Amino acid sequence: MDQYQFVDSKNKVSVSDRLRDYNFILADVWDFLEMAGFAFHGVIRDWSAVFFQGTYFVLHTFLNDKPHEECIEKNSNLRWDAIFERDSSAGELFSFLERAGFQLMIPVQAMIDAMIDDGDNWHYQSPKHKFQMYCFHSSCAMLVEVYMQNQIPPYGAHEAAIPYPVDRCQPTFEFVFESLDNGGKKGRTRVVEGETLDILDKLDEELLAVTRERIKKVYDDHSRIGLLVSGGKDSRTVAQLMLEHAIANPDPTKKIMIISSDTLVENPGITKGIHDMKEALAKALPWVEFHIVEPREDETLMVCIIGKGYQAPSVTFKYCVRRLKIEPARDFLEAVFLTEGVDDTCLVMGSRDNESGNRRRSLEKYFGDEFYGHHPVGNTRTCSPIREWTSQEIVTYLAFNRAPWSKYGARNTELLQFYGSAAGSECPLGAAVVNDNEAMMQCGKSARTGCYACTISNDRSMGNLVSAYPEYEKYYRFRGILKGIGQDIRYGGTVGLQRVGRSKIGRGIGDLTIDSRTLILEAMHRLGIEWRESEILTAYQMVLHREEVEGFPLTDRFREAIYALLGVTGGFRGVLCNPIFDPFGTGVDQFTKADADAIARIMAEDKERETAVV
Repeated sequence: MDQYQFVDSKNKVSVSDRLRDYNFILADVWDFLEMAGFAFHGVIRDWSAVFFQGTYFVLHTFLNDKPHEECIEKNSNLRWDAIFERDSSAGELFSFLERAGFQLMIPVQAMIDAMIDDGDNWHYQSPKHKFQMYCFHSSCAMLVEVYMQNQIPPYGAHEAAIPYPVDRCQPTFEFVFESLDNGGKKGRTRVVEGETLDILDKLDEELLAVTRERIKKVYDDHSRIGLLVSGGKDSRTVAQLMLEHAIANPDPTKKIMIISSDTLVENPGITKGIHDMKEALAKALPWVEFHIVEPREDETLMVCIIGKGYQAPSVTFKYCVRRLKIEPARDFLEAVFLTEGVDDTCLVMGSRDNESGNRRRSLEKYFGDEFYGHHPVGNTRTCSPIREWTSQEIVTYLAFNRAPWSKYGARNTELLQFYGSAAGSECPLGAAVVNDNEAMMQCGKSARTGCYACTISNDRSMGNLVSAYPEYEKYYRFRGILKGIGQDIRYGGTVGLQRVGRSKIGRGIGDLTIDSRTLILEAMHRLGIEWRESEILTAYQMVLHREEVEGFPLTDRFREAIYALLGVTGGFRGVLCNPIFDPFGTGVDQFTKADADAIARIMAEDKERETAVV
């Protein structure tokens, strides 16, 4: 095991000098802290205050909302005075909170495991440990964290103490519980003119004629045409228009391929539509190539979260866009087009001016008044034939024009029904449209039928789908859990200390704790969220090779959560596990489905031999 070093590191965390708001009970708590001599080191992200009294304390505050039950570990049924002396700094704080009317609850956690373990398991001995206790009051709630190290202020707070705010006695008088899924925000949804999904009596014939002329120009000008299909209505329209033209004007020298993307956390309706379309085209138009690109296994969203401990993506930390969309699409385009040259190639997409302000500005930037634009990969030509179409015109075209592959599935009516339930706009195919920075800015900006696990925007489409597709409720709930645990630091889901290279700790928000990762894994198993076995094993090996070596508190609960998703039964643990009974290299004897199948096969063979002898 490596020894941790505390190092001075650059810190970009913004620290303020007061909570966003207070009520009477919070003002009383802060009065107590000041009078008891707790040094104040600032507030992070409006609601998380850092104090010092012998060690560091963090008070995460829920004032205008309440903690989501599914983001909290189960009760350990321990009392705080079985862990802390009453005359200690922590004991005095907890005694005051009880007198003030708070109900205190200690969830199961690695810190408790470490105390019970008493040093027998070195995995539990880590400076990243922190004690957590929830405090519930009728007017607010708090998560109190007590750090076992006292060298670095957690969460990037000020190193030097600062004065307490003098205006904290201006309380709010309302305590409104909001749903976690809408981010606690209120307000009416803005409807963009022309962007409803109403089907018109008929499509403008001139618009359709102009668009078909554009399709013809692209077809005539190029021998290789890539249709970028995200699974939504806009890209479906462009693909149908191009394939209709190709059927009417067959040319064996033309090569048409459809390029789509599966982030592996895609809206299940979109994923199904993409794969249904691929199967239907293989039967109806076998000369059309259909490629679905995926992220590398060590870069998928859940591997990054569980294996690498990344926080859930946010507006300021959009690592998912590059890993799930930009790099897979770019790698494919480079492999397919750059090797053969791009002079006679065009990428056709379904972006529209009316779709969103961001998309319109992007189109204007990369196309201007020109018919063709250029993609960053090899300066490949790009084209958007339906730039001026509205959503109404899109759905009208799809409603009145059967797709040439519809005999075999992926019908337009199915897509329109899905869109009508989702009421969301289309998610782009990442870097297939614009450069990296533009793609980063666009993704998650509005409600889109994109990734079900998207924690960047308050995507309404999945919630809207639940009434029509009850089986999607699990994805909607999981996203709320992921957004809470993996993004809202008030749940204590991050270490609060930044990993700075191997075995070094500095100031910052930090990675996800092993407890928060365990909660996410348990939620996936409980809700039935699909996760490929190979990804699970990749994530687990990352934890073993990185965290465990450095003494990260790798708990039995984390292992059991992994085993549950793998569908294996844990047996004897330790270094003496036979590889035959440890097929995943997890350090535990396991009974797998493969074992059960092998036993059944051997028993069947024995029975056949017995029958033959008789």
